[in-house]
Amino acid sequence: MDKIIAGYEIINQEVNTGKKKNWIARTVPWLIGSSVLVYLIWRIEPQPLIKALAQAQLMIYIPAVLVFIYISFLVDMQNFRALMKHFGYLFTLAESMAIRGASYLIVVIDYTLGLGSIVYFLKETRQIPLGRGTAIMIYYNYINQIALLLLAVGGYPLLGMDLPWLTRGLIACILLLCFTVLAIGIIKSSDNGLAKKIRKAALAQPFVESTFKIYLLNTIYRMGYYFTYILFFYAAVRAFGMEIPFITLIAYVPIILLVISIPISPFGLGTSQAAMLLLFKSYGTQPQILAFSLTYSVSLLLLRALIGAYYYWLMARRITLNEGLARGGYGSERKADCERA
Repeated sequence: MDKIIAGYEIINQEVNTGKKKNWIARTVPWLIGSSVLVYLIWRIEPQPLIKALAQAQLMIYIPAVLVFIYISFLVDMQNFRALMKHFGYLFTLAESMAIRGASYLIVVIDYTLGLGSIVYFLKETRQIPLGRGTAIMIYYNYINQIALLLLAVGGYPLLGMDLPWLTRGLIACILLLCFTVLAIGIIKSSDNGLAKKIRKAALAQPFVESTFKIYLLNTIYRMGYYFTYILFFYAAVRAFGMEIPFITLIAYVPIILLVISIPISPFGLGTSQAAMLLLFKSYGTQPQILAFSLTYSVSLLLLRALIGAYYYWLMARRITLNEGLARGGYGSERKADCERA
């Protein structure tokens, strides 16, 4: 892992000054997330929470989470492979699984670091420049937010839009989305000097290169990926004694995932629990909701860390072999092993 983190630091140094600033940036989210979580547990009290955890039906939850992890990983890998294909990089199924899977281990540490690890893997395995890889990951994250917002906007009106604060928030997000779409359109087509300058910038290239069809396809792919979360929630909440209608989950799960994506806490620690307590309050007790949200966060973190550890080992081995071949330090039999890997 040290090799990958060191690779990410090369990228990180371009936008951050000094190790102290980086340390603070990584520590603050953990402090925020843990503080929110401790407050929620203190507010509900540990004893009812422990009771709700003890009463959970693991025979329902465990199969649901295992199937979800497997299917969501396959869909996520396919989305990544399709994304890279749209920008002219063809990856085999094994390559896509290895790169996307290995990043899961780093995401457990820090989400931004996880995206940086993908950039590093792309450079080391396919010689894709750091600037180009970073631009593609920014584009990828933008598509993620659009997909979640469209799912939320599509589902929330079905519930009658009875939460004024949430209605205002979604309207603000829609306006922001419209602004970004308009801005991209102007940058792609305008002859203005500033637009031309932005158009030539490395970080803007994926946005400029993408046609409407590519935007649409990638957004649909990511919506399909996030829909697996909705299916999982529908089955998993029943393990904690809650019956939440499917229509409700279509509206609320994307909102929860949007909250988790806000980079103020690692892996949505604390923020995801607060969002579920607020949105699911009509369908279960606070201890039930908190027990489910904690189990959800911990189980996803652990299972994805296991996937990440396995694929990280494969990626580290492949990168080491590539470096050895570049230095001429391996025999022909090792080269054959590398190609098979």
